[in-house]
Amino acid sequence: MKPSAGASFALPGARIARRLGLGALASRLYVYLSGFLAIFLMAAQVAPARFGEYSIYQSVLEVALVVGTLGSTLLFSRSAAQVPPAVTRGDLVRTLAIGLPLATVLAAVIVSAQRLPVAGMPFALIAVTLAVFAFNSLRLSYSRGLGIAGLLNLESGLRSTLLVLGVAALAAFNAEIGVAQLLAINLVAFVLVGAAIGLPMNGPAPPAGKPALGLPSQAHATVYALLTFLLRKSDLLVVALFMPLGYVGAFKLAFLLAEAPSQFVQAFLVTKTPAMLNATSGDAAAAATLRLARHSFLLGCVLFALLAGVLAVAAPLLKVGGEALGIFVCIAPYFLLRTYTVHHEMVLALNTPVGSLGRWALLEVALRMASYGAVIALFPGRPHYVFFAAFFSDLLLYELRMRALFGFFPLLRLLRQAH
Repeated sequence: MKPSAGASFALPGARIARRLGLGALASRLYVYLSGFLAIFLMAAQVAPARFGEYSIYQSVLEVALVVGTLGSTLLFSRSAAQVPPAVTRGDLVRTLAIGLPLATVLAAVIVSAQRLPVAGMPFALIAVTLAVFAFNSLRLSYSRGLGIAGLLNLESGLRSTLLVLGVAALAAFNAEIGVAQLLAINLVAFVLVGAAIGLPMNGPAPPAGKPALGLPSQAHATVYALLTFLLRKSDLLVVALFMPLGYVGAFKLAFLLAEAPSQFVQAFLVTKTPAMLNATSGDAAAAATLRLARHSFLLGCVLFALLAGVLAVAAPLLKVGGEALGIFVCIAPYFLLRTYTVHHEMVLALNTPVGSLGRWALLEVALRMASYGAVIALFPGRPHYVFFAAFFSDLLLYELRMRALFGFFPLLRLLRQAH
């Protein structure tokens, strides 16, 4: 008997794989394997000072992206599936028209503060890459809101793969591997990802029309996204202000490895976005969100054990390997906790007003900067010790925020269930 026209054929186990988010995990595994290969290759082939300088430019690109998109990636995801459309092509154009000039100025200021040249090829490449990166991020966020997250999960892995191929080609021909060359390869990778976004499998573009998002909401989103960046991604820029470039490269390597498990978990949780949007709708939803938090943490524990082994084996082969291993050991407890709190962060971001998110993020940033001040004064030359303080402050703040949203402390309830 033939299947009906409306029936769809699926391989055995495909439905279970989708339910468990195995596709997202597999894509994230590819992302991090390619990312690790890229970072290890650069750490082995590029001089420590150049590797540190490249790491600074990458962080500048990431913070400028927040302003270039007006922090609106979350708004694009939230609004994509609404009827009538709550985000349009006009929003995309207006956001980039306002955000990119401001982001370029911000990038110039940060680069100058890091004692790097603004008038030169590296900054020019950063400015062009920023425009492509901002467009890609908004389009991928819109697709995520429609439930299409395949390319979103894969794009950084595609970029890392191209970076590996580029660096390997330069090394094979004994060509110079400098900062400008690395940034040029990076730009080509972003352009190719942008071209892939237009493929039908990656979902439609926002519908034509006048801007539907309110500028005040985008302003709030920009502030929240900047504060979140300061909290999650600014550490390398902070330590680069007063540490040598060699240390910056080692910190980048350790940070990338330590952060990987929570990013891996986050990719899995992205596939659960519809469920997390309804996480506060009743006791059953609350129980389901606790299960997600527990599974996320257990997955993170396994990943951390694997990554610690990888770094211990690879450290002797890398120019900054020994220092990176020492930093990794110090920051690992905080990032292991992140595999638990990243779930809370996503639930809160999807269910809490943006204004409230901004106030909490401001408090977190203030605590982090105060911790940096204390650590720098007490332990000069060891800025990564700040993550010991961050472990306790993050745990306390996220439990309090989830208590305000759900009416109970998630960690206490999970501990009771374990007994």
